[in-house]
Amino acid sequence: MKRLATRDNLVRLLLLVALGGTIYKGFLKTPEGATWLRPAGFYEGLVNDGENTAIMKERHRDVLEATDKAVRVRLSELRAGVYKPAPGLIITEESLVRAIRKDQATRERAVDDEVRAFEKLERAKRLEAAGWRLGLGCPPAAEGRP
Repeated sequence: MKRLATRDNLVRLLLLVALGGTIYKGFLKTPEGATWLRPAGFYEGLVNDGENTAIMKERHRDVLEATDKAVRVRLSELRAGVYKPAPGLIITEESLVRAIRKDQATRERAVDDEVRAFEKLERAKRLEAAGWRLGLGCPPAAEGRP
């Protein structure tokens, strides 16, 4: 007579349970699974990610503005004769002017990044308010597209 409760069968059962749990947890990481099985957690994560991105972009812009101010002060000190760089230093009036131009371009890009981050946050909040759910199936392809 064959025994069902053997150590090998128990290990197989535990492996199947672990595999099922892994598949379930993986499915919850997808928008299809998360919006249907855990919508509150999905939207909380989406909004939290948007808020963190917006905060990070604001901080990045603040650092760039502070850097730009410091370079402008150094340039004004150099032009006024208050600051005299030691011989052999790479800090010159030309290098400071180039740094200011580079800072300007970088700050403009940072402002664009910040705007996109706030748009991402607003989009996440709109999805949450609408109760959006991603369908589990693929819609049929349109026939005869131009």
